[in-house]
Amino acid sequence: LSRDVSPDKRRRYHRVFAVRRTALCWCFSSSPPPSGAPFMRGLRRSSLARIASTTRAASARQCSSSILGGARAAPYCTMAGRSGEEADAAMAGVATGGVEDAYGEDRATEDQPVTPWAVCIASGHSLLRDPRHNKGLSFTEKERDAHYLRGLLPPVVLSQELQEKRLLQNVRQLEVPLQRYMFLMDLQERNERLFYKLMIDNVEELLPVVYTPTVGEACQKYGSIFRRSQGLYISLKDKGRVLEVLRNWPEKSIQVIVVTDGERILGLGDLGCQGMGIPVGKLALYTALGGVRPSACLPITIDVGTNNEELLNDEFYIGLRQKRATGQEYTELLDEFMVAVKQNYGQKVLVQFEDFANHNAFTLLEKYKATHLVFNDDIQGTAAVVLAGLMAGLKFAGGTLADHTFLFFGAGEAGTGIAELVALEISMQSKTSQEEARKNIWLVDSKGLIVSSRKDSIQPFKKLYAHEHEPVKDLLSAIKDIKPTALIGSAGVGQSFTKEVIEAMSSINKRPIILALSNPTSKSECTAEQAYSWSQGRAIFGSGSPFDPVKYNDKLFVPAQGEQCIHLPRIWFRCSDLWGDKGERRYGPCCC
Repeated sequence: LSRDVSPDKRRRYHRVFAVRRTALCWCFSSSPPPSGAPFMRGLRRSSLARIASTTRAASARQCSSSILGGARAAPYCTMAGRSGEEADAAMAGVATGGVEDAYGEDRATEDQPVTPWAVCIASGHSLLRDPRHNKGLSFTEKERDAHYLRGLLPPVVLSQELQEKRLLQNVRQLEVPLQRYMFLMDLQERNERLFYKLMIDNVEELLPVVYTPTVGEACQKYGSIFRRSQGLYISLKDKGRVLEVLRNWPEKSIQVIVVTDGERILGLGDLGCQGMGIPVGKLALYTALGGVRPSACLPITIDVGTNNEELLNDEFYIGLRQKRATGQEYTELLDEFMVAVKQNYGQKVLVQFEDFANHNAFTLLEKYKATHLVFNDDIQGTAAVVLAGLMAGLKFAGGTLADHTFLFFGAGEAGTGIAELVALEISMQSKTSQEEARKNIWLVDSKGLIVSSRKDSIQPFKKLYAHEHEPVKDLLSAIKDIKPTALIGSAGVGQSFTKEVIEAMSSINKRPIILALSNPTSKSECTAEQAYSWSQGRAIFGSGSPFDPVKYNDKLFVPAQGEQCIHLPRIWFRCSDLWGDKGERRYGPCCC
């Protein structure tokens, strides 16, 4: 077994033998090679008489525990050295997670033995190109010798802290937010550990760069700045092969998926395939703020085309150049995707829908909430954050939620999602029905105040808030008629809270609650400075985009920002507990 391997190759190659489901991995190092006795004992334990040996030996070295989190990389095979019964049990455990045996390796016979395989372990130049294991200049002298890195790096050894300090200086020297975004994304693709170390230690400074508002501009220009794929792209061309596409992703133990179809990216509209920046940014927050392993996160963009003519005519656009698919064609692709996700990753994977258009967002959430672990951040996540902000604002405005009247400017996913959660909280606090609680909540959409006379022409999720009232066409008139104590904007229409609107709210209330939730900053209903100055410093203000502190009449006002990233990891930890070990749901649909 070992005599045909030259001493030179013993130091650099793995040869893998597969016997039934038991893979016996021999890692040849500078020490004397093992004898054939252990191999023959393994052969006698197997029912197969034939052995298939690989000829695709890969350059390999043992990776140190500092690289692979304390685990020896030499075998790099979970089946190595196991008996047939142990391997059967291990493979059964994999099958429980929903992974299908695509190549028939699970059903080997004497006539059709197991397909042999070899796993390459990163070393040398390939290790420096591996973002998960690359440590840059932090590799010690011993590690550089062990992994063939000597000469591939400058001789200095720098601590991670010193590298972080240097990178932070580089980021601060860049004045354009998009340049900062590109710098950080490049770092994530080169040195994953250093990227998250930088993020965790500087969350307040770097959060607006990695996510809103900068990610909006990044999505608009994604085709021009595209360098390396950071997620999975599933398009109409993959219909019937979605499961195959999912299996192309190298990581198998996925716990969180953030998926978008790019139709309603922030307040920027249909960006098609270029909406990938949203899932990538959102999952970076799962890791930086919640400690979820990067390898357990999967960003996905479902490309069904775009109705954005500017993108369709852009030579650098990276998606399908066709009008957006709708109806049965769209539904069939989404159905196939959801089935494939459960089949490939099991029932406990969390699927977060992100930036879907209103007509699809509510439908998808309602359709899959009983069969999958699903969550819509725009409907449910925003609602949770805003409700927390409203309850905090009551400390200054006084009273309870039931004492206030809420007027929403925007009746889409965010607006109706917030309204529903507020109504639920009011009903729980006042021990009344949710229908009764909705009477103090009013919505304004693009056609004016939602009233009962419009019931036949509005979408189903808006009908719950169609109250008896005369038709009102504009926001200012609605404020004068309804006299709300809280004004909440989520329409994505920049500067819609005009001076007249803020002054009207201030004339009705001593401490008006004004929430300008739309992002990015260019789509915000008003700025913090406008809210404070037009209300003579009386507004209780919150926003979806970050704003600097405002000085008014010698008083410093620090505006609050409602950002879903704060609660995302908590939701994932809670949702993952909703399912039992055997995949059954313990409590009920994962839906706020």
